[in-house]
Amino acid sequence: MHIKLIIFSVLLVVVSGSSSIDWHKFKRDYNKHYKSAAEEVERKQIFLENVNQIRTFKRLHPNATFTIGINHLADRRIEELVSSSKHYIKLHSGNMENSLESFDVPDSFDWRTKGVISPVQNQGVLADVEAIVTVEVIESLHAIQTEQLVEGSVARVADCCPQPVDPFQCIKKLGGICRAADYPTPTGQCIPNQCTPFAHLQLVGYGKTASGDLFWICKNSWGVNWGEKGYIRILRGQNTCGIASYVVQVA
Repeated sequence: MHIKLIIFSVLLVVVSGSSSIDWHKFKRDYNKHYKSAAEEVERKQIFLENVNQIRTFKRLHPNATFTIGINHLADRRIEELVSSSKHYIKLHSGNMENSLESFDVPDSFDWRTKGVISPVQNQGVLADVEAIVTVEVIESLHAIQTEQLVEGSVARVADCCPQPVDPFQCIKKLGGICRAADYPTPTGQCIPNQCTPFAHLQLVGYGKTASGDLFWICKNSWGVNWGEKGYIRILRGQNTCGIASYVVQVA
């Protein structure tokens, strides 16, 4: 009995020590600073829970088609990253024609290789996700048509086209979006004549894995430390994660 208790105590010390090392390394790697000791305690607890989930997932799913690990968001709960209710997208009926034209397409395609996709943004916790993706789509369309990639102002769209306003209709009324350099930060109110117009994942391509799985290539706004340098591949053809439930195209 004494031997078992000693071994158990040693195991507890080893696990605790490993967790502390992971936490300090995480703070150092991502330059984490907290406003108070209480906040750090809370963030550390969330971090340890996430680390435990990662280890459990890897143990239970050794042959998973994707990998998970620690990044700059590991001290936050998923609820903090998901858009709040004021950012939920209101669905609208589309007017797509009821006929499809059949034509051959390549097995894979990626807009990132065409120079029409802007750098991945880090939306932060309370950013207007729909404004980010809307501007990114228009940036890319503008680049495809003009061969000039110009970063648009998410701040202008967030200020002037708040939910539940349809952002594309709102931008149309505004006469286009603005350059980010002209309207860099949101003010909480729409400022007219602040910039010159130049004109919740952005789909930038698709492909097929070596094993034959079809996927979409999507651009997120959680920073380049998330996913595949800010991008994610989502299974194509099965409406995975509801990716086909709400689609907006600009032409």
